[in-house]
Amino acid sequence: MSLFERIFGSSRPKIFAQRKWTTDQLVAQGFHYYKPRKRITMARVLQSFEAPKVIKTSWDTIVAKAGYYIAYAPGDVLRKDLDDYDPRPIEPHIFKQTYRPWKEPDWKPTRVERYLMKMGCKPYYKTAGVWAKRLKHETWVQSIESSKPSLSPVGAWLCVGTAGEPWTVEDRWFRARYIIPGSGTYEKPVYSSGRA
Repeated sequence: MSLFERIFGSSRPKIFAQRKWTTDQLVAQGFHYYKPRKRITMARVLQSFEAPKVIKTSWDTIVAKAGYYIAYAPGDVLRKDLDDYDPRPIEPHIFKQTYRPWKEPDWKPTRVERYLMKMGCKPYYKTAGVWAKRLKHETWVQSIESSKPSLSPVGAWLCVGTAGEPWTVEDRWFRARYIIPGSGTYEKPVYSSGRA
């Protein structure tokens, strides 16, 4: 019997899942829009001989299919295995809409970035912001990479991407990637009633 079945039995809890959200709906549920920090993300396409790739986070197990992009946070420490660089799978269409190649003319890759390039990664940066809120209650979330909902803890950030896809991340992960009040430049978004 799974944790889900032990807690809820046959009754179904509310599960936060992908859908077409309007800005008004997100704002009504306590979400705010956060712009991305311009930072290097090293990414590569997952090849068919490697798929499916199972990635465990603090509270979820996500699965990347062949063709998905796997994004890595280079950091400052040279590590032995690619999986030690906090891998995150990104659906290919979403990746192409939200990331751009890093083309800064004076960029000099660090030792870690050079190593990741040797392992098949290329440098990108995220251009799209995200709707997010910090969870005040444990929440069941169905990400597009998970086969079943996972219970996200209090304090995690619940994010909604450009395709209405939800995912959750730890506070340190979110703060490193998005601009939030008190941690750098923050611009209050202009809300409209159109799609998010």
